[in-house]
Amino acid sequence: MKTVLIADDDPHIRRLITELLEAEGLRVVSAVNGEEAVNMTLEENPDLLILDIIMPKQDGFAVCKKIRGEIASPILFLTAKDDLVDLVSGLAIGGDDYITKPFKSAELIARVKAALRRSEMALRNNNGDEPIVVDDLVVDRKRREVLLKGNPVDLTQTEFDLLWLLANNQGTVFSRKDIVKALWGYDDPGFSRSIDTHVARLRKKIEEDAAHPEFIRTVTGVGYKFL
Repeated sequence: MKTVLIADDDPHIRRLITELLEAEGLRVVSAVNGEEAVNMTLEENPDLLILDIIMPKQDGFAVCKKIRGEIASPILFLTAKDDLVDLVSGLAIGGDDYITKPFKSAELIARVKAALRRSEMALRNNNGDEPIVVDDLVVDRKRREVLLKGNPVDLTQTEFDLLWLLANNQGTVFSRKDIVKALWGYDDPGFSRSIDTHVARLRKKIEEDAAHPEFIRTVTGVGYKFL
């Protein structure tokens, strides 16, 4: 049984999400503030986290920063503000997706299932995926490992999936919409704009000069491609 951690100071939101996810066969644990969310994450090792951005003691962004180095599970931000700046900030520190309040039950369930499905697929050993080696960069899907000049590169789940998508389709141009569909399984015009943030984070980690990338190229007016 998969475990989902919900961190939100609103008891009505916690109860609603708990009921929705438990009806889907998921185990749900909850925290009422950011500090409790950090402690429970380390204790429970949840398969997915839903973090409200605005919480007492520590906000969702602070929680994400603290736990991202300890856990690779997907993180969904819950926000009452339809503010792209906030959302992009959350994704930039390791978040994977977001849900805007008020939300529809079906949308929340769909996004949670999509995130869990991607996480589960990431753990499977796919014998058909040989490592991709380009110059000093090695992308190994079986091991979920990236090496640069022999040194491991720490990537979030979303960053790795994005890199594999592009590297495994060298020369193919992907629009932001294409990337969202490929990685998350749905079309969200608002979320597609945050792809730039994921690409920027990825470039900082694998490019010698992120301002002049050699691996992930921008195709003006279209999207991105690998080499």
